Amino acid sequence: MATKQKHPSIEKFKEFVKKHPKLSEEVKSKKKTWQELFEEWYLIGEEDESWKSFREDGAGEDKTTDKGAKSDVIPQLLQSLKKMDMNQMQYHLTNVNSAIGNIQQLIQQFIPNTGKGSSTAQGAKNPFSFRKD
Repeated sequence: MATKQKHPSIEKFKEFVKKHPKLSEEVKSKKKTWQELFEEWYLIGEEDESWKSFREDGAGEDKTTDKGAKSDVIPQLLQSLKKMDMNQMQYHLTNVNSAIGNIQQLIQQFIPNTGKGSSTAQGAKNPFSFRKD
């Protein structure tokens, strides 16, 4: 009989679950599935702060209020901002700006150009004037 070799990431996840036994309680109470937990673990990594509440030695953290959970959001947000590539973000914003400009031009083709109210037509010409920093 040939035995299936498991992917190394699955083995690492099993070790992670052993270190964080409260994850099995999440699955038993049907708050999350193993698949969801695995995907979350794979995306954010095992060093993320959000896993601390699932450690056995983190029993005191279970008693924290929502205030403690809300205060964790800011460091996570800052960590995410550090990981972002600003050049890529600028590229995407430029593309969005270009797309909006194209949509504005398309809309302008369908707006009837009447002789009266040319000042309002001029004002409606570019309602979203974005500037590139």
